[in-house]
Amino acid sequence: MLAYLIQFDFSALSVIALMLCVFLGILFLVWGGHCLTDGAVRIAHIFKISPLIIGLTIVSIATSMPELFTCLRAIQESADLALGSIVGSNIANIGLILGFAAWISPLHSDLRLIQKELPFLLILSLLFVFFAFTGGGFSSGEGLSLILIAGAYLFWVIHHALREKDVPIDELDGSLGAVAASDSSSGKFSVLALAVFWVLVGALLLSLGADCLVESARILALRFGLSEVFIGLSIVALGTSLPELAASLSASLKNNNSLCVGNVIGSNLFNLSLIGGSSALFYPFEVDLEFFWLEFPLLIFATLMLYFFLWQRQAVIGRARGTILLVFYVFVIVLIGLNG
Repeated sequence: MLAYLIQFDFSALSVIALMLCVFLGILFLVWGGHCLTDGAVRIAHIFKISPLIIGLTIVSIATSMPELFTCLRAIQESADLALGSIVGSNIANIGLILGFAAWISPLHSDLRLIQKELPFLLILSLLFVFFAFTGGGFSSGEGLSLILIAGAYLFWVIHHALREKDVPIDELDGSLGAVAASDSSSGKFSVLALAVFWVLVGALLLSLGADCLVESARILALRFGLSEVFIGLSIVALGTSLPELAASLSASLKNNNSLCVGNVIGSNLFNLSLIGGSSALFYPFEVDLEFFWLEFPLLIFATLMLYFFLWQRQAVIGRARGTILLVFYVFVIVLIGLNG
C-alpha cells in the first residue's frame, strides 16, 4: 500500500483532488501521531518508566514524528520544502501554538526553562543556522552531529529526571491513567501486544500521511506558482504541527502550563536536532541563500522572542503577549508569501 502511494502520480489530479489529498495527509499525520504517542506511553508504563521521563522524552519525540516522516519524504523531492517545513514548524510552535494557548490560559515561566531548555534551544538554533552556512548546506557529518546532540539531550534529561521527584501520572497525560486502570484488569502481554500494534499503526499512518501531504502540496505549489519554501513554511509546517497544537491546547485547558510550554520547546529542540539531523544524515542537501536573508532570521527572532518572554522567574505569557505571537506568525506567513 505504501509502495503504491509513493509511485502514485499526484500531478494527474485536479486542484480540488490535490486539496483533498492535503487534508487527508494532515488527517493521517494527526491520527498517526496520536496512535504512536498512545502506544509509546502504554509501553513506557508497562516497563515502569517514570511519567516525568515519559513526558520529557517519549511523548515529546512521538509528537514530532509527523515532522520526521514528512521531512524524510520531502527531502527526496525538494530540499527547500523539507527545510521550510522544519523552520516553519518551529515558528508555528512559538507563534501559533503558544499564542493560542496563552489566550486560553496564561503561560507561566519555570526555573528549569530559564536555566536549561531555553538557553539550549537558542544555542541549538544558532548552531543549526551555522551548519547550514558552512559549505552551503548540511553534510552527513553535520547531520550525525545534530543526532548526537539529540541523544545527549535525551540522556541529560533522563539523568536529571531520575533524580527529581515523580509527578502524578494524571498530570502528564490523561491516557496514562487509562493505561494504569487497564493494566490491573488484563495481562501485561496482551497490553504490550496492543501497545505495539498501535505503534505500528501510527508509523504506517504517519508514512502515508507524509506521502500524501508532501506530494500534493508540492504539486499545488507548482500549479499556483508558489515557492516550495512557502508551502513548507505554511501548509506542511502547520499540518505537521497539529499534534503539538492539540497537545498544547489540551494542556492549557487543564491549566497545565508547564506541560504546554515544555511540549513546544521540546518539539522545537527535536525538530532541529533529531529531524534536521536525520534528514541531513541520509540525504545531505544544499541550502538556498535566500534562507539566510529571511527564513533563518525569522527563526532566530522567534526563538529570541520566546526567550525574552520567559527569561524571568515570574514571567507570564498572557493574552497581550499571546496576541503578539499570533500577529508575528501571520506576519511571517504573509511575508514569506509575498517574497515567494
